Amino acid sequence: MTKNTNGYNSGTNAKSGQAFMDEFLGDATSKIPTSDAVVVALMKSEEIDAIIQEIVIPMREENPSIAIEDRGGYYWIKATGKLTFDCDEASEMLGKKYTVYDLLVNVSTTVGRAFTLGNKFIVTNELLGLESKVESVY
Repeated sequence: MTKNTNGYNSGTNAKSGQAFMDEFLGDATSKIPTSDAVVVALMKSEEIDAIIQEIVIPMREENPSIAIEDRGGYYWIKATGKLTFDCDEASEMLGKKYTVYDLLVNVSTTVGRAFTLGNKFIVTNELLGLESKVESVY
């Protein structure tokens, strides 16, 4: 008799028929957790440092769920619902032309539905076109 040491035929895989279906498709394994959170990770630069200080931190007044963490080489920004980076506002604050494409160079990753709209970068948890109407840039 051999001993199974590789994990095959153990746990859920040891079951068959209805017992397998009940465990594999049960509530504990088949429900996908949901979240209203969105995340943007921005690589640090002089412009991003200024945007964090002058634009993102003040956004907490309207959305207190915004959390900003300094993680060494980048900023990790998390919020409930939506994050909007208005690059026209950043241009005024920086005193030079700053486009959404300049911002996107520093975007490392996002969680949520990320898109550009005019000179804005938006990350949202909404199902665009289904839950909410998408503004047009035209």
